Amino acid sequence: MRTVQRRFTLVGAAVALLVAGCGTGPSQVGSAAIIGDTVIPLEQVQQRLDVVLKKEPEAQKLHEQRKLDQVSRQLVTLGVQHELIERAAQREGVTVSEEAVTESVENAGGPDTASQNTVYDATTFRERAKDQLLLVELARKYVDKMEVTFDYFFTKDNKDAIAKAKQIAVDPSKMAEFVRSGPQGPEGQQLSKVGQKVRSAESPQAAGSPLFGVDPGTVVAFAPDPGSAQWIVAYVTERDDDATSTGESSTEQLTPQLLEQIGLRLVLRLAGDPEIRVNPRYGVWDTTAISVAPGEEELSGFQAVVRQPKS
Repeated sequence: MRTVQRRFTLVGAAVALLVAGCGTGPSQVGSAAIIGDTVIPLEQVQQRLDVVLKKEPEAQKLHEQRKLDQVSRQLVTLGVQHELIERAAQREGVTVSEEAVTESVENAGGPDTASQNTVYDATTFRERAKDQLLLVELARKYVDKMEVTFDYFFTKDNKDAIAKAKQIAVDPSKMAEFVRSGPQGPEGQQLSKVGQKVRSAESPQAAGSPLFGVDPGTVVAFAPDPGSAQWIVAYVTERDDDATSTGESSTEQLTPQLLEQIGLRLVLRLAGDPEIRVNPRYGVWDTTAISVAPGEEELSGFQAVVRQPKS
C-alpha cells in the first residue's frame, strides 16, 4: 500500500522563543512531554534537534536567530503523535508489515533523499512512514462505520465561539438557546440545527474533523474552513462506531492522505484518551490540531466534556 509522505518543512515564519520552564510536578522534570505514563525525554528532543541542525542549513539559520522553537514544537508533536499511534494500533489490533514500510520509504525516494529539508533523518523517516501507514489502517477500520449526532450553530469568530462553548460546557441547556438565536444563512442555508446526523461513509471529509474525534457529551468549537473567520460550535450527543452504511464502501475511493487525516483524528480516542502534558518551554497541547501550539492564545479550537445536570 502506497502513501505519500507529508513533510514538516523548516521554511516558514518563525515565532518568538518561548521562555523555558518546567511543570509544577516532579514528573515533568526532564521531560518534553508526558502521555499517560509515558515520558518523552528532553534529551531525546534535543538529540533530534541537533541532527536537524547538522543536516539542514535553514535550521542553522533559525538557530543563529534564536528562533528554533518552531522546529522544536514539530519534534515534540511528532513524538506525542508516535506514542498515540502506537497505543491506538495496539488497542485496535492493527499492524503493518516491515515490507510495506520499506515500500513506502522507497516510493518517497529513499530515506536520505526524502528526509532532506525535513525534521527527519533516515531512521526517524522510517518511523514516521510506519506511523502514517498505521494511521491509514486505523482509518480503514472505521471510516465506513461511524455516525455522529450533534447540535450546532455557527458564530462570527473564534472568541465568540469559545465563549459560548464554555457556557455550554457548564450548562448544556444553553445549546438550545444558542441554536434558536443562531444566524441565518443566504438562500435558506442551515447555520444552526438540533439533532444533525453525519455518517463518515457519506461524508468522509467530515470524518477528519473534531466532530468524529470525541465522545458523546463533548462540546467542540473550531473553524471548518481555516480561510474563513466563521467558527462552528457543536455539542456531540450520540456516536455510533458500527453504523450500517446505506451506500457502497467508500474506503477504496479515498486517498491515503485523507485516510491518514481521518486516522489522526481518531487516534487520541482510540489510544484511550491519555492525559497529555507538554513542557511549557515548547508550548501547550492543542487537542483540536493534535499538535503542540505555542500558547493558549494560538489554540486552534476548544473541546470540553459537558457537565451533566444532577438528577
